[in-house]
Amino acid sequence: MTIRSDLTVNWTLSPRIIEVAAPSVSLRAQDLYDTLRDLASKPNALDDDEIVDAGGKEVLDSARNVVITVTLKNAKVKFEDRVSWTTCEITGNLVALDSGGQPMSPIEPAAYITVDRAVDSSGAVSNIEDVRTDLAFIKQIEQGRWKILDNQMIFYDTDGETPIRTFDLKDKAGNAANESIYERIPV
Repeated sequence: MTIRSDLTVNWTLSPRIIEVAAPSVSLRAQDLYDTLRDLASKPNALDDDEIVDAGGKEVLDSARNVVITVTLKNAKVKFEDRVSWTTCEITGNLVALDSGGQPMSPIEPAAYITVDRAVDSSGAVSNIEDVRTDLAFIKQIEQGRWKILDNQMIFYDTDGETPIRTFDLKDKAGNAANESIYERIPV
């Protein structure tokens, strides 16, 4: 658990502003969550509405958990104003809701600040190798030759000779067709 000393909250504004003091240029969603929970437990914030919530970390399998998503409640993150252009980064999943519960940007603009967000979607992708395989297949289809022969559409590999997928072509009535094609059915 990391409690950062460079974060402060202006509890009187709506939305509340969570400021990251200079010279800091990065913020992890988990650190933001831990720090906001700590700040919300202080006497000056006990009467204020909840500022943060989080979800995720459910177990996917023995080696992986779902990533955390931090939800700011009527609050935004602002990196302290600078005098020259500075790129700051927020790492992890961060969303914000306004006082009425509607989505809003979690970032408050600041002078001479650009904020990059490195969103983590690893929990949403079950197997990166499956994604790579699918992408390679799509590239084969898109870069290879396509040919309608009789009542079939044949997709060839990038060599233009090796068939990799064939579809029967049908008209609107379901009859084999090579004109007025309505549907394709994998063979």
